Amino acid sequence: MLKLLSYSILFISGCLLIKYIDQLEILLFQKVSFLNLTSIFYLLRIAAAISFILLPLKITSYINSSLKTSLKVVFSVGLFITPFILVPPDSLDFKYKATSRQQKNQLYSFLKKREDIQTQNTLLCFLTAHCHFCRLAGKKIAVINKKLEVKNRIQIVLNNDSTESIELFKTIKLNSNFSFHKTSFDSLLAICGGGMPTIFLMKNDSILNEYGSRSLNDVEILENMNIN
Repeated sequence: MLKLLSYSILFISGCLLIKYIDQLEILLFQKVSFLNLTSIFYLLRIAAAISFILLPLKITSYINSSLKTSLKVVFSVGLFITPFILVPPDSLDFKYKATSRQQKNQLYSFLKKREDIQTQNTLLCFLTAHCHFCRLAGKKIAVINKKLEVKNRIQIVLNNDSTESIELFKTIKLNSNFSFHKTSFDSLLAICGGGMPTIFLMKNDSILNEYGSRSLNDVEILENMNIN
């Protein structure tokens, strides 16, 4: 009976973990320096999966049926993948998506007009202040910024005015005097291909990778941006 109660508490904990998993990812990334975003992603989802599995397996053990083993396998597999279905990465290889030709044309056209935006070994972030996932990505970007050995490598492009932008920087814990670039919402939408946030890792003025809020690969970003 005590085990059943313990597993019930674990199951509820797993549900709460899934509910607040994005916030917990950021908290761990901010506080535990030896963990990277990819390891945090899997660690939390595996922890949630284990929390989900134990209670159904315990209940199944009371069943007197030849189907007991089959049920255990179904529950184990189904519940293990549940966290990855409920809160999946933007892509399995931690790339947001293949950047479309239209996006590339829009981006390079935009950058050609904006010579003030650095694009060599740069993280080019297209965000908007009122987007939930932009704020989540922004908090991760703020941590990456602190880990950079070479400064001024993060370029943020927003469609918001100064007041909204400063408020965003406060929310994501980025310096309120952090320089940013402004564009129109239509331009932002065209470059992002309709999905925000969209973050480009630029190397020698070309796109090396494109990320979303749950596909940021801090190891890859830091390796490329800490090059002079």
